[in-house]
Amino acid sequence: MKLVFLSFGALASAASLATTTHYYDGQEGACGCGTSSGADPWQLGISDNVYTAAGSQALFDTSGSSWCGAGCGTCYNLTSTGSSPCDGCGTGGVAGDSIIVMVTNLCPYNGNQQWCPQPGSKNEYGYSYHFDIMAQSEVFGNNVVVEFEQVTCPGQAKSDWETCVCYDQTSTDTTTVGLTSATSASPQGEPVSSTSTKAVTAPTSLAETTVVTSATPTSVALPSSCDASPSKTSTSPDSVQTLYGQCGGRNWIGATACESGSTCKVQNPYYSQCVNSSA
Repeated sequence: MKLVFLSFGALASAASLATTTHYYDGQEGACGCGTSSGADPWQLGISDNVYTAAGSQALFDTSGSSWCGAGCGTCYNLTSTGSSPCDGCGTGGVAGDSIIVMVTNLCPYNGNQQWCPQPGSKNEYGYSYHFDIMAQSEVFGNNVVVEFEQVTCPGQAKSDWETCVCYDQTSTDTTTVGLTSATSASPQGEPVSSTSTKAVTAPTSLAETTVVTSATPTSVALPSSCDASPSKTSTSPDSVQTLYGQCGGRNWIGATACESGSTCKVQNPYYSQCVNSSA
């Protein structure tokens, strides 16, 4: 069994800010919680007010891993600020409402630039972190901005995580970018104060859905509750989009054709994605 290095380490002691959306694709996810046939049922809701989520790259793995990231199995308490990140990109929620989420998937930058930034960068709304909560409907708000802090996973969440392929096989990683030494709050998603952070072997055979790595991962989250128009790109509509890239959606002006072996699939009115034709 591979050693796990606890660099996602000491539990967070203060909150940071993040944007949220929700999604449901029924897939195993980039932490291996399920099988090639689909996600484990508990991913839709572990227990009362305890859910799973796809984290942006800085929450999933700061070194860029897209399978068994260091953040897999890490739990966070999310507390609603009551506000959405901008006018027209969600209605927000009730300030003070809280839930716990466990990271079981990746929301990658590629195709999700609007919401899910690269480590050390910010999304279109000025926030450094994003949680895409797995749910078939709104959980505690519509694209609400949250304060979040790392917490100990509840007992059932711990038990569920132990059934995942990536349990005890997570990537060695550094502390989540930006969560170690900040001391003041910022409307751009910087930490309110300090937080801290968790150590890949390739799986043998897993279904291909959204992320391409040498380990052939399963699925990666795509926000489905995005009320704002998605990122626009200068890509020519006549060009060909790569596998798992965006190929359509409201106000999309980029490529709408997918490379050979993939097809453009509508995820929601704002986002269509090139997926494997055999999926």
